[in-house]
Amino acid sequence: MSLNRVHALLGNAFSYFALAIAVWGLFHLIRRREIGGDFWGAVAIGEGLAVLQALVGIVMLIQGLMPPRLLHFLYGALTALTWPAVFAFTRGDTGRRSVLAWTLASAALFGLALRAIVTGSVPH
Repeated sequence: MSLNRVHALLGNAFSYFALAIAVWGLFHLIRRREIGGDFWGAVAIGEGLAVLQALVGIVMLIQGLMPPRLLHFLYGALTALTWPAVFAFTRGDTGRRSVLAWTLASAALFGLALRAIVTGSVPH
């Protein structure tokens, strides 16, 4: 399987993962529940996907493969840095305000991941 295909599969997996985290956060909000270890574990797995995708992208870049639009790099960087930024912002808090921040950030990440996919794809 080519690196290009692996990068694309990781991007799709991450976008669905971010959407799942956003929905999960929404359920926490509706049920007035705090974030638990299962949520943190899921976020860690999602962040691992983002980092792995970035590493594959860097290898592709070293091999001379460039995305059609340079904006792809901005979307990719924001995708990899958003959840760590939310963790720093909320300071690991598990309360309602933090659940809202995680839910909104994860929904935004879903959109960012989709934009990264579009800007990294060859136009038809």
